[in-house]
Amino acid sequence: MLNKNEINEIAKRYMEHLEGKMNIKLTIDQELTINKPYENIYFWGAQDSKKHRLAGNGPFLVENEGRVLRFGTADPTEYYITLYENGNWNPGSNDIWYPN
Repeated sequence: MLNKNEINEIAKRYMEHLEGKMNIKLTIDQELTINKPYENIYFWGAQDSKKHRLAGNGPFLVENEGRVLRFGTADPTEYYITLYENGNWNPGSNDIWYPN
């Protein structure tokens, strides 16, 4: 099980991964981060939001074991959190990222 610092480091690595794919600088909005006992949920966007407008940049969670799961944008974040907490959310293969 990872500690909070390790979970935050994985979130930063995930942002670097996305930056490489998108070729723009991204940032995590720390004020919106949701801390749960089982993981953190991060909200993110373009660092220069006036220059780069993003679509589909839903929040993601980093589990205590390090797996990153991307939430969708069709429903409120609370919907995805509830599905995850109840064990009823099955992310698609493109919605999972492993840091190793």
